[in-house]
This record gives sequence, C-alpha cells and structure tokens, in this order.
Amino acid sequence: MKPYLNRSLTVLARTFLLFCLLLGFSAQQPAPTGEDEQEVVAKGMGAIIAGDEAKAHDDALANALRNAVEQVVGTMVQSDVLVQNYQVVEDRIYSRTSGYVKSYQTISSTKRGDNILEVTIRAVVKKGDLQNDLNAIGLLISQKNKPRVMVLVEEHNMDKYYYAYDVDLNTTETELTNKFLEKGFTFVDKNVIAGKLKREAVLAALEGDQNMARAIAQQTGAEVLIIGKAAAKASSGGPAVLREAGMVSCQATINLRAVEADNGRIIATTSQQAAAAHIDQMTGGTQALRKAADMAAEDLTRKILENWRSEVYGSSSIQLRVLNVPSFTDLIKFKNMLKSYIRGVQNIYQRDYSANTGLLELEVRGSTNQVAEELVTKDFTPYQVQVVNTSANSIVIKLSMK
Repeated sequence: MKPYLNRSLTVLARTFLLFCLLLGFSAQQPAPTGEDEQEVVAKGMGAIIAGDEAKAHDDALANALRNAVEQVVGTMVQSDVLVQNYQVVEDRIYSRTSGYVKSYQTISSTKRGDNILEVTIRAVVKKGDLQNDLNAIGLLISQKNKPRVMVLVEEHNMDKYYYAYDVDLNTTETELTNKFLEKGFTFVDKNVIAGKLKREAVLAALEGDQNMARAIAQQTGAEVLIIGKAAAKASSGGPAVLREAGMVSCQATINLRAVEADNGRIIATTSQQAAAAHIDQMTGGTQALRKAADMAAEDLTRKILENWRSEVYGSSSIQLRVLNVPSFTDLIKFKNMLKSYIRGVQNIYQRDYSANTGLLELEVRGSTNQVAEELVTKDFTPYQVQVVNTSANSIVIKLSMK
C-alpha cells in the first residue's frame, strides 16, 4: 500500500474515532431544551416505613426532583469540598436554590433491599422566573401538599366598611382570590369562612394577634393566611381637567402579609398604591382598589412561590415543640440525637425552654410528614416519642422515658 494512502486511512480512522467519542460524550450530557432549560436524569430514595411503599415513592420522588434541580444550578459539590467547607455549603448553597422543575417523567421505580425505594426521573429544570410558568407552579404547589389559602382584608372605601364574614367578599379580597386562583392556588370556601368566623376574631387577627390567626386557621382548615388592610379615599387637588369634568381622583393603598398559620412565620409582604378617576367617589375608589389589589397579588404570588421553591428544592423550617421534657439536660441530649436520627436535618435552633417544654426550630431538606413519621419509628432510647399534633410547618411531640 502506498505511503500517502496509508496516511489517509490513518487520518480517517482517527477522525472516525474522534467522532464516535464526541457522539458518546454528547449522549451522556443533559439535553438542552431551551435557553434557560436543561434536561437531566436524577435519582431519589425514600424509606419504606411500616410497609408503606406509596409514601416511600412520594419521598423518593421529592428527593429526585430536588437532586435534579441541584444538578442544574450547581449545588452538587465534590465530597472533599463538602467536608472542608461543610458549614459554608449548608448555609450559603443548599439554602439558596435558584432553579425549579418545569416537568418530569418517571423512568423507573426499584426496591433496594427491604427498606429503600429508588426512583429515577427525567426532568426538565429551568432557571429564571417561576411566576408565569403555570405547569411548574402546579407541580410546586403539589410538592407543598397544596396549602389552602384564606384572605382576610379590612377594606375602607370612602369610609364604607365591608367584611367578608358579614357580607360578600370585598373588592380587595375578590381581586386577590381571583389572581391566586389563576395560578392554581387552593382557597378555603368563602361560605365556610362566613359560617365559622366571628367579627371580633377577624379584627384581632388583622391587628396581628397570632393566637387568633392560628385559631381561625384551625377552624377553617387554612394553612396560609393573607392578612392586611386596604383603603381608598378621594385625593385632594388633582388635574384641573378632571375637576372641570366633574370627576373625582381617588387613591387606594393596600398593605398585606402572607403568614404561615400554624407558626406565625411571615413568608411575604407587599404594599401597593393605585389611582383612578370617576364621577362617583365610590366607583372611583373601587377601581383604585382593584388596580392596587392586582399589583399586590402579582407581588405576593412571586414572593410566595420563591419562598416555596427554596423550601421544596432547598431546606424548610419546621417548628418542633417538645412536651414533658424531664430536664433541660434531656432536651439538649434529644436535640443532639435529632440530627443523627432524622434524615435531612441540617441545623437545629433552640428557641425556648420553660415548664418542661422545649421549642426547637429544624432546618430540614424534607417534609413535615417525613420528620413526624421518623420521630415515631426511630429508636430514640432512652426516650419514647409520641406525636401529639402535626400541621403544615409544625410538630408537637411528647417525651417519656423507656
């Protein structure tokens, strides 16, 4: 064979080999699905407790979704880096996730031994604004166990008072409810509100009485309360052309906060103003309130979703109240056991101890239900744990000595 032919075949062979290597490499890479989207394959594991494989599948899926987001946003770090900079990683990376799952498909579900279920998914992860991605919002709300929302707003429109528990929903409440419903949020039925709430209780909650807000939530089944005040009044002055046309300029101001009903934690706040002009003061005030409520709804929606995104794909805060604690020393011992015994616990903060009752705040990469289940199934010798009550963001337990 001629030398030049030999060299040509060698070049072709090398080119073909390089092409195959590149092809194989690209096949292993996550497929880009859009400018800010990436498709990844992720695995998650859930513990099979008391033979409940369905619950284990839910836990494994949640773990897989979280791992998918971590792959894309870069929160997966090398083990040596994690060991050397553990606290920095925990505080600054895991708690600030900036991606979310737009859609996913389950590839497989496999048992690993008798106690572990492994789920593999193919997920489309997106970076950026979550607010208008309705599919992703629906998935996120589902991952948060579809928290039920209730709106309580004291509205003054030209010195007229409207109460949701007295007559129909006022303008602000109506607009807020409609905007949140468009995003897929679940609301407590207004007829239930009207039938169970008393005027004094609502006014106390509006003024910041957390115990009353918690009582209202327990009566109605709401996990998130949107509480605040709205007022509309005629503006002094205004453009001369409006006054000459016999129109009144009206100004509306709305201040709202979204609160987790079971622990009182504020997850979002907003303050908005809007103006409208009309020949009738009441109509002008209503229009101004509607505009301000629309802006408030957009702002609150964005902030609530961002908060939930960080909890679902990062870490969430769970309030753990421990009753019947024998001594302060026992509380410290039990607190130290939690981080080793409960999956996903990152940090534990001691908030209070008095009258044999301790209050702990747990930062957890998991759900309240998962923590509650592990509290009653794990062996905390010499302590026996009894779960007294659970809600969306808090757990009450009672300790006894074995």
